[in-house]
Amino acid sequence: MVLRNQDYARQLAAPPAPAKAAESGSGFSFGDFLDIINPLQHIPVVSTIYRHLTGDKISTPEKIAGDTLYGGLTGLICSLGDALFTEVTGKSVGDTVYAAVIGDDEEPATAVAQNGTAAERTGLTRTAELWSPAPAPATHQQAAAAYRASGRLLAAY
Repeated sequence: MVLRNQDYARQLAAPPAPAKAAESGSGFSFGDFLDIINPLQHIPVVSTIYRHLTGDKISTPEKIAGDTLYGGLTGLICSLGDALFTEVTGKSVGDTVYAAVIGDDEEPATAVAQNGTAAERTGLTRTAELWSPAPAPATHQQAAAAYRASGRLLAAY
């Protein structure tokens, strides 16, 4: 599944859920229970895409409980491994793979200030909802010359 425009997909997705009561220190909430039983939070690959599209977050205990509920012992072991990976690297395995395949959702402001935007660094421009290389000044002239030359080659045969 290729998303041409991640912003469009985010606009279609539900708005991010309000801050959970568990994050404010008041204990287990109904939202936490919903995170545990929501299969979209626990199916590999689907859960990563779901969280990126909706902006929803799940805390580690709820993730471990739901992964165990749906995956049994294998889900528990994989969830504990993912929790350890997240603790060490700051990103889950799914988020790391998502960033490698699709790219990070947001660039830190300091990186943008130091390195410029991704489009500036790579020379890509947005045209008709697709990213395409920005033509160098002489590139379009070279392409036109190559096209004319190929026409002459075909005419010779």
